Parts: sequence; structure tokens; C-alpha cells
Amino acid sequence: MNLLSNAIDATPAGGMVTVRTGAKDGRVKIEVIDTGVGIPDEMREKLFDPFFTTKPIGQGTGLGLSISYGIVHDHGGTIEVDSTPGAGTAFTITLPLCGPVQPKADAKRDPTATGILVPSADKSVEEAAS
Repeated sequence: MNLLSNAIDATPAGGMVTVRTGAKDGRVKIEVIDTGVGIPDEMREKLFDPFFTTKPIGQGTGLGLSISYGIVHDHGGTIEVDSTPGAGTAFTITLPLCGPVQPKADAKRDPTATGILVPSADKSVEEAAS
């Protein structure tokens, strides 16, 4: 949501914001592409830093991209940016289709599988995963 909001804010009237999604090789890809003002090279390295903002004072906290980066990273994904000043920006998020599973103490993990939860005999899959 933050990427979409930022793209809208960076795109002047008459511009376009595009959201594309897809899945391939066990990963989901989400792209947010705008025809906005773009991001200068010297700012790109700071984009995901907490409290860094390109917006005027009072219009942004500088936390949106930092939080987005943390969420994507915590789910085993990546977030990348490609931008051309004056031509627009594309953010690409890639996430695994199946994230890591954190089993409860009474559930057993199948050592031959990745991310598969095997509930104990007296629990349903829904109960074990919650």
C-alpha cells in the first residue's frame, strides 16, 4: 500500500501508475511502476533508511519504505528500485510463495521437507499452525 501511495504522490496529473503481479519458480512478484518524477541516484541509497523522505516537511514521516523493506525482508523477500529522474520509478517486490513456518511446541517438523508442518495426532493442521 505504501509503494502505491508513494507512486501516486510522485506522479503528476495525467501520469500513470501501474501495478503488476505474477508468480514464477515458487516466488511472487509485485511491481509498482509510475511515470512520475523519478528518484535521483544520490537519494536511492538512502530510500530505505528510517526517517528519510523526499516529501516536503509535514507530508511524510520517512518510515514507509523502511517499514516496507523490513516486512518484505522478514518474509524472505527482496525489494528493488529502478528509477530514471524525470521518467518514473519501478519498485519490484519478490516473495516466496511459501514462507517459513514456525511450528508450535507440540508440532513436529518433517526433516525431509521445507516449510511443512506436521501436526501432532490430536491437533488439526489449522490448530497447529495458529
